[in-house]
Amino acid sequence: MSRRSGKLRRVLSRFFKERQIYHRSDGVVHFISMSSKTQIALSIVIGAALLWVAYSSVNVVFKEQIIVAKERDSRIMETTYSKRLHDAQRAYDDVSSLNQIIQQNFDETMVDISTRHQMLRNMVERKSTIDQGLDALAAGLAEAGDPNGQKPTNGNRVMVDIAPGEPTPRQSRLSVIRKAAESMPQDPAGSESGGTSGGAIDLMEKAETDLFVEQMLLLAAVEEKANAERNHLKLVLTSTGAPVDALLTPAKISNLVLAQGGPFIDAANMSGTSSEFFHHANRTAAAVDELEAMHAVIKYVPLSSPLTVSRRFTSGYGVRRDPINGRHSSHHGIDFAAPWASPVTATAAGVVKLAGNRGGGFGRMVEIDHGNGFITRYAHMSRISVKAGQKVNLHDKVGELGNSGRSTGPHVHYEILFRGKPLNPRRFIEAGRYVFES
Repeated sequence: MSRRSGKLRRVLSRFFKERQIYHRSDGVVHFISMSSKTQIALSIVIGAALLWVAYSSVNVVFKEQIIVAKERDSRIMETTYSKRLHDAQRAYDDVSSLNQIIQQNFDETMVDISTRHQMLRNMVERKSTIDQGLDALAAGLAEAGDPNGQKPTNGNRVMVDIAPGEPTPRQSRLSVIRKAAESMPQDPAGSESGGTSGGAIDLMEKAETDLFVEQMLLLAAVEEKANAERNHLKLVLTSTGAPVDALLTPAKISNLVLAQGGPFIDAANMSGTSSEFFHHANRTAAAVDELEAMHAVIKYVPLSSPLTVSRRFTSGYGVRRDPINGRHSSHHGIDFAAPWASPVTATAAGVVKLAGNRGGGFGRMVEIDHGNGFITRYAHMSRISVKAGQKVNLHDKVGELGNSGRSTGPHVHYEILFRGKPLNPRRFIEAGRYVFES
């Protein structure tokens, strides 16, 4: 250890020899003597200062680099966050836009569905009202039965007598629409192209399409039933011998028929399905209108018998041998025999035109104006129950059966006149069978 200490002293004494520093000022020379220890101490201080400066410089440089790195990382994080925020905002905007599109499509679809539903509801209600009127008419006619008083015994409508079947029946619109619906392309609800939102839109469109098909089927059903009932009633009127076209086509169109209006809605602005629906709806509405017009006519046509009680058909329409003088004569009505004072009833709704003794052998007689040119006569009654100008409905009592006037026994003489021309009442009563036998 002592050897190392001596060696260290020799090395230090060689590098740090005693030195004098001379300094001359104002002609006077000064010197400072620096021993080895002083030099060593000074070297230590200077070295420490240099080390401190170096450490400080390095520390400052490293800290600056660290700060720069932190700032760079912060900028990267901020940029990444801003990008993610922008992506999230864009995704939110896309979702919001998609929701608006879905909501707009939903609103438009609901408006279309509501409009179609309202039209269907109105047509079905109108058709139901007409059917109720026809059912009431059929029930009323069934009370009187056929000319001989026979009541319906089954629920089958007798159409073969007045309407021979078509050699080639037309194809039902219902079957056509069903085939069209089955041929429509069905997109899978979970298609990959649409994703979740696309799937929701596809489901909504599929549901709307299914409902559209159901509404079209209902339209077709209403139209077919309306056309079938209209054609049936037209055949009923035809079988009476009355001119059907003259009944359904008024001679002069009144202002009530022309009283129409409303805002103009261009059909070009409608969607394809809506335009197709309204096209079919207009056709169905026209069929219901025609049925309604037919019902308005037929409910005032005398299709019943003037007697609802048990009776016997005693004389027909046309040329016959006169029951009093035995000579051939024209008989413009038909005769029914029944018990004395049996109620004589109106054969359709109308207004009493005459009630009393007219002469000409009719005795006590009632005339009823049913409109559209139809007038009915009820003669030879023992008592009259109505007055001129009185409104009557089907099977309202107008008098009691008797033997007044030119008559050989208790009966009622019944006539139907159309625009002053007599028609065969038996054909009308027979036609009434095709209304109540349904």
